[in-house]
Amino acid sequence: MSTLSVLVWLFPFAEVAMMLFGLVTARFDTRHKTGSGATQAIIQITTIGNHETVNWMIQKIKDYELPFPFEIWLVIEPFVAPGFEGMDEVVVVPAEFPARAKYKARAQEYSRTVRQARGLSRSDVKIVMLDDDVLPTKKYLIDAFNADYDVCEGITTPRLHYGRFLSHLDDLRTLSCLTICSAFQGHGHPIWVHGEGLCMRGSAEQVVTWDYPIVASEDLVFGQNAVERGMTWGFLWEYVQLTSPWTMSDFIKQRRRWLWGNIYAIRLGLIPPLGTTLLVARYAFALIVAIVAAVASVLVPLGIVSIPAKWLAPLLVALGIWIVQFSAACWIGSSFEERSQTERLRDTIIGTLLAPITSALGFFVIMICLFKGDPKRFEVIAKTKPARPSAGDDAKELVKG
Repeated sequence: MSTLSVLVWLFPFAEVAMMLFGLVTARFDTRHKTGSGATQAIIQITTIGNHETVNWMIQKIKDYELPFPFEIWLVIEPFVAPGFEGMDEVVVVPAEFPARAKYKARAQEYSRTVRQARGLSRSDVKIVMLDDDVLPTKKYLIDAFNADYDVCEGITTPRLHYGRFLSHLDDLRTLSCLTICSAFQGHGHPIWVHGEGLCMRGSAEQVVTWDYPIVASEDLVFGQNAVERGMTWGFLWEYVQLTSPWTMSDFIKQRRRWLWGNIYAIRLGLIPPLGTTLLVARYAFALIVAIVAAVASVLVPLGIVSIPAKWLAPLLVALGIWIVQFSAACWIGSSFEERSQTERLRDTIIGTLLAPITSALGFFVIMICLFKGDPKRFEVIAKTKPARPSAGDDAKELVKG
């Protein structure tokens, strides 16, 4: 047990190695510099409401004054109320549109057929997919347009309304992007794929399509099948700014949709063999690390398990690396343009101090999602702040969950 504990506690060395591997590769990858040959872009927001945030997103993107031709497409269902402003195109998914995919994936598949009919399924057309509660930075959109990959994406970070407890739980997503995604996506094969800011050539979308028998995890299925169909993958060291869930019940609902969407895709063989192997291995490894680390954190202080003195210095260095990495994720998360340096420093310190708690809760939430089982539908969550949030709601809902 002592050897296993040491190996697990030394894992930050592997994580920082992956991060540096991804960062160095991105800095020297000429495909970021030579240009993609793209002539226009479509920035697509798929939504069933959330008018206030969507209108804000559209205006912010237009205020960027991007240095390339682009259109903002809004893809909605027939039942969605009017009230959106500033978009260039509204694509309404017909109720009778036939597809194997459901919910969001079905809507994106319909938008693909619209582009196909208009001659936009070309390699010189870049498509950037956005959820209705995220805002890419200006540089992200420019980098995605210029990157010479068939498919690429960058770093997710909970910058919008950052500083809430639940936003600190999303620091784990940023940390994962900095390590896992930068290393694997940056070298041509993803493990995770997120829909926020997923960018593809029109020709790649046409080949891969969104039409798989899925309810959720359409981004993962698309990204993994893109590799199988010979598409090139890249990673952008720039940021997609997202909004964390506003309540713990929504946080669990969101993670449950992601987890079971992934499980469903694996179980039905919708992900190619290599992608399935990488994803399952990552889940298994994360589970082992979390359990061993938790058990060792109890047994070592009690003296039941002893750690040889020769490992003390390396373990302290590993702890320092983990704290620095977590602080970096918090610093990135707190860096929205409207925040002062004082606010950034405050929230970075708070997020770093919360690191052991957020890491433990991240594991706890996954266990809750497994216990609850497959939601069997695409459960949406609130994208704006509740009218009257009460103190302690997050903690109460976690216990309730």
